[in-house]
Amino acid sequence: MNATVLVVDDEPSICWAFERMLQGEGHHVLTASSAEEGLRLANKHPVDLVILDVRLPNEDGISALPKFLAATDNAPVVIITAFGDLETAVAAVKNGATDYLTKPFKLEDALRICRTCLRTSFRSTAPVATQSMNRDGSVLIGKSQAMQFVFRQIALVADSDLSVLLTGETGTGKELVSEAIHRHSRRSSKPYIAIAPVALNPDLIESELFGHVKGAFTGAAEDRAGLFEQADGGTVLLDEIGDLPPAIQVKLLRVLEQGEYCRVGEFKPRRANVRILAATHRDLQNACRMGRFREDLFHRLAGVQIHLPPLRQRIEDIGPLCLHFLTAMDYAAADAAIDDELLAELQQLDWYGNIRELKNAVAHAAVVARGRPLSIDDFPSQMGLVAKPRQATDQPTASIEEVIREWAEQQLEAEESASAPLHPELLSLIEPVLFQAVLDHTGGNRAKAAQRLGIHRGTLRDRLKLYRMD
Repeated sequence: MNATVLVVDDEPSICWAFERMLQGEGHHVLTASSAEEGLRLANKHPVDLVILDVRLPNEDGISALPKFLAATDNAPVVIITAFGDLETAVAAVKNGATDYLTKPFKLEDALRICRTCLRTSFRSTAPVATQSMNRDGSVLIGKSQAMQFVFRQIALVADSDLSVLLTGETGTGKELVSEAIHRHSRRSSKPYIAIAPVALNPDLIESELFGHVKGAFTGAAEDRAGLFEQADGGTVLLDEIGDLPPAIQVKLLRVLEQGEYCRVGEFKPRRANVRILAATHRDLQNACRMGRFREDLFHRLAGVQIHLPPLRQRIEDIGPLCLHFLTAMDYAAADAAIDDELLAELQQLDWYGNIRELKNAVAHAAVVARGRPLSIDDFPSQMGLVAKPRQATDQPTASIEEVIREWAEQQLEAEESASAPLHPELLSLIEPVLFQAVLDHTGGNRAKAAQRLGIHRGTLRDRLKLYRMD
């Protein structure tokens, strides 16, 4: 696309640099040394992009900005300033600037911004601030086969009273699925309460879930209904169930098996008329094998299990999700804001934060783009790379506990090591790796390393000497 670019700057070197750079891109360049001269050119020639300096001989660029927007039918305007303070930036954006550059700037940065502005020009309105998402957050989006299977499972299980275990990585939409199950169930007119017990004070989890009577513990000044009582007749979602303390697991099992519970400080059982949904990002079957989660509770919770696939395994849903988020923000021409090239780039990312990360990335890009089509440069630089680098497989790797247990079993089965003490041998495998990682993190500072490890500096010195790491 051959465009006409107007450069308004009182420094001839700046005008010359932009002229050479943009002519090399095949564009026609007009230059002016004042706002007044620039406006005359803008009224005389059709302009596709304005590059406008803030400090000009007479009228400054900030006050002239609305006039350039009017003269060019809202062409993109890039502000240039040697005074990169907050007030200037805010004033430029409020007055309708698409972007701004702070002197001294790199020509490659200027070229990137110009290319982005010229990719597609929306002339109907000036750039506007992006609105917060205002659509129904409970909508589930997905055209992939994996999500169609999830929708089918929701439809089949919604009207029953079976417990449902929702599994999947963080950010895959487990709570949305839980809400959908309740919304389409016979309990939909009754309360729906979602809670992550592990986020509560460990000493108060039982009281929060089951309630307490006056005097049950210090501070219990009156009777209080717990979550199960408040949700009577409705649905309870227990999020991050895999981290539930063992003592609470026992009491929850009683609710599931017998349909009753007791308030803290009370011995009279109460009936629990609630449907229990549970969600976790952990491998509960492995937790059962490791003794961290009750197997009987797992089987009670998993009356039906719905697994939410990670976003990287259903990349065909990225486009519809982006459109949904942009539409929810009332973004200008949302259906044309992401072209095929950008969508292909987004689909190449890992998105280990899943839908939550994609939603935040799209919101970030929309704020930066302010009404124009999005480009990859509008998105956060670290998106899609939050948790870990791409691996050849998405199968979960073994946990530290699994590795240690497997090692211990191997050692116990080997006759030749039957008399060898396992504890010091295990420490000799683990400690050097741990010490080196912490020392690398502290830049070799042993005092800081000892503090981070929670051991005395002398102890660290002795252990390093033992492992010949000193």
